[in-house]
Amino acid sequence: RDRISFRRSAVKKEKPLIQHPIDTQPSISEIPLAQALVDERCMNLSEKEVMDLFEKMMEDMNLNEERKAPLREKDLTTKREMVVQYISATAKSV
Repeated sequence: RDRISFRRSAVKKEKPLIQHPIDTQPSISEIPLAQALVDERCMNLSEKEVMDLFEKMMEDMNLNEERKAPLREKDLTTKREMVVQYISATAKSV
Protein backbone atom coordinates (compact mmCIF):
# COMPACT_ATOMS: atom_id res chain seq x y z
CA ARG A 1 0.00 0.00 0.00
CA ASP A 2 2.76 2.42 0.75
CA ARG A 3 4.31 2.12 -2.68
CA ILE A 4 1.18 2.49 -4.73
CA SER A 5 -0.85 5.60 -4.31
CA PHE A 6 -3.87 6.51 -6.31
CA ARG A 7 -4.26 10.21 -6.52
CA ARG A 8 -7.07 12.07 -8.09
CA SER A 9 -5.90 14.82 -10.29
CA ALA A 10 -6.67 18.30 -9.07
CA VAL A 11 -8.27 19.18 -12.39
CA LYS A 12 -11.47 17.31 -13.10
CA LYS A 13 -12.25 16.58 -16.69
CA GLU A 14 -15.57 18.05 -17.65
CA LYS A 15 -17.89 16.04 -19.82
CA PRO A 16 -18.63 17.78 -23.10
CA LEU A 17 -22.11 19.19 -23.34
CA ILE A 18 -23.99 17.48 -26.12
CA GLN A 19 -26.81 19.49 -27.51
CA HIS A 20 -29.37 17.84 -29.72
CA PRO A 21 -30.90 20.16 -32.26
CA ILE A 22 -34.67 20.24 -32.12
CA ASP A 23 -35.11 21.48 -35.66
CA THR A 24 -32.28 20.96 -38.14
CA GLN A 25 -33.81 23.24 -40.77
CA PRO A 26 -33.17 26.94 -40.20
CA SER A 27 -36.25 29.10 -40.12
CA ILE A 28 -36.67 31.87 -42.67
CA SER A 29 -35.58 34.47 -40.10
CA GLU A 30 -32.27 32.59 -39.59
CA ILE A 31 -31.31 32.53 -43.27
CA PRO A 32 -29.25 35.59 -44.19
CA LEU A 33 -30.98 37.86 -46.66
CA ALA A 34 -28.14 37.58 -49.18
CA GLN A 35 -28.38 33.78 -49.11
CA ALA A 36 -32.13 33.91 -49.67
CA LEU A 37 -31.60 36.21 -52.67
CA VAL A 38 -28.94 33.88 -54.10
CA ASP A 39 -31.27 30.88 -53.76
CA GLU A 40 -34.17 32.75 -55.37
CA ARG A 41 -32.02 33.88 -58.30
CA CYS A 42 -30.73 30.33 -58.78
CA MET A 43 -34.25 29.04 -59.26
CA ASN A 44 -34.82 31.56 -62.05
CA LEU A 45 -31.75 30.66 -64.12
CA SER A 46 -32.25 30.03 -67.82
CA GLU A 47 -31.28 26.69 -69.33
CA LYS A 48 -28.14 28.23 -70.86
CA GLU A 49 -27.11 29.74 -67.50
CA VAL A 50 -27.62 26.39 -65.78
CA MET A 51 -25.52 24.61 -68.40
CA ASP A 52 -22.73 27.22 -68.21
CA LEU A 53 -22.64 27.08 -64.41
CA PHE A 54 -22.80 23.27 -64.53
CA GLU A 55 -19.70 23.16 -66.72
CA LYS A 56 -17.91 25.65 -64.44
CA MET A 57 -18.86 23.55 -61.41
CA MET A 58 -17.40 20.41 -62.98
CA GLU A 59 -14.27 22.35 -63.95
CA ASP A 60 -13.88 23.61 -60.36
CA MET A 61 -14.24 20.03 -59.14
CA ASN A 62 -11.27 19.01 -61.34
CA LEU A 63 -13.24 16.21 -62.98
CA ASN A 64 -11.75 14.48 -65.98
CA GLU A 65 -13.83 13.86 -69.12
CA GLU A 66 -14.59 10.29 -68.04
CA ARG A 67 -16.22 11.60 -64.82
CA LYS A 68 -18.00 14.49 -66.55
CA ALA A 69 -19.75 12.31 -69.16
CA PRO A 70 -22.34 10.64 -66.86
CA LEU A 71 -23.06 13.98 -65.16
CA ARG A 72 -23.74 15.63 -68.51
CA GLU A 73 -26.41 12.98 -69.18
CA LYS A 74 -28.46 14.08 -66.13
CA ASP A 75 -31.72 15.92 -66.74
CA LEU A 76 -31.94 19.71 -66.46
CA THR A 77 -33.75 19.61 -63.11
CA THR A 78 -30.96 17.55 -61.51
CA LYS A 79 -28.31 19.83 -63.01
CA ARG A 80 -30.18 22.89 -61.69
CA GLU A 81 -30.27 21.36 -58.18
CA MET A 82 -26.54 20.61 -58.35
CA VAL A 83 -25.79 24.15 -59.53
CA VAL A 84 -27.91 25.65 -56.72
CA GLN A 85 -26.00 23.58 -54.16
CA TYR A 86 -22.71 24.59 -55.76
CA ILE A 87 -23.60 28.29 -55.72
CA SER A 88 -24.84 28.09 -52.13
CA ALA A 89 -21.63 26.37 -51.01
CA THR A 90 -19.37 28.86 -52.78
CA ALA A 91 -21.41 31.81 -51.45
CA LYS A 92 -20.95 30.54 -47.87
CA SER A 93 -17.20 30.10 -48.30
CA VAL A 94 -16.69 33.70 -49.44
